[in-house]
This record gives sequence, structure tokens and C-alpha cells, in this order.
Amino acid sequence: MNSMKILIVGMLALGLFMFSGCSSKHSLVLNENYTPKQDVKIEVESVANKTSQTFEIDIQKMLKESLNKKLKADGILWANNENSKLQLKIDIIEYSEGNAFKRWIMPGWGATILTIEATLKDSSLVVGKANATRNIAAGGGFTIGAWKTVFDDIAADVIADLKEAYKKKNIALAKAR
Repeated sequence: MNSMKILIVGMLALGLFMFSGCSSKHSLVLNENYTPKQDVKIEVESVANKTSQTFEIDIQKMLKESLNKKLKADGILWANNENSKLQLKIDIIEYSEGNAFKRWIMPGWGATILTIEATLKDSSLVVGKANATRNIAAGGGFTIGAWKTVFDDIAADVIADLKEAYKKKNIALAKAR
């Protein structure tokens, strides 16, 4: 009898863990004919709201701050006195703040969603494109604040994809100092 209870509780816990309700889709592709520069750093040139909606929070500022924080932590944030840089231009295509209580009541209802499209430029030459989506569609109390953390998550996805694209071309981004 006790082993049956343990099995049921274990299966419920596993089910809750597996059904966390967060999905992520992201990619970055550098132009095939583009040869990246060694030790380049990244400047977030602009972040634009292309959702055709206005929000109580400044979504452009939140995403730019998240990107700059991640670039700085990784040692690849461009500073004004450095020569070699790439510019990242971000368009926010979709944003929904969501609601953790609604997600808990019925998964899918109250989803927090952030979708971006990015262009990577070397001077005026477009050298790469990125897309990323984060969707928190289910969960309860543990997803409170997803409306804010989704910006950090997207920033981490974009920077990880950028680093991976450079790695595939056997080129290192700037070294952390």
C-alpha cells in the first residue's frame, strides 16, 4: 500500500515537472558568405515595438537592458572606445504580459509570450538574422513574474545563438577581460 502511494506521488511530481508550461524556440543564422571578424563585440543598436500595441511597461527598454546585461556578463558588450563591433537591431513582434493565476486555472489561458526578430549588422551590411519566442502557457505560482523574466530569457537565447553561430565558423567573439 505504501509503495503504491509513493508511486502515485512520484508520478504526479514527474508530471508536474514535465508540464512546466514553458516553451522556447530560437535561431540565429549568419550569412553564408560572411566572414566574421575576430574578437568583435556587440552593440544593441535599437529595440523597437512592432506589436501595434502599447503597454504599461516599457518593453523596448526592458529588452535592451536584458540584452546589455547578458552581453556585459559574457564580456562581449561593445564600449564606445572599441573599434570592432556588430550592431544588433531588435523588433518585438509579439508581447503578452500574461497572468500566472489564469495559467494555473487553465493552461494556455493567461500565457506570457515574447517574440522577437533581430538583424545583425556589420556597419550597414546585414550579416545575420535571428528569431526567438518564449511562451509560458501553463503553471501557477512558480510562474509569477514571467512577464519580466521572459526578457532575460530571450536575451540569453539570442546571445547563446550568436556565440554558437560564431563557434561554427571557428571565430571567437571578444574575450572577457
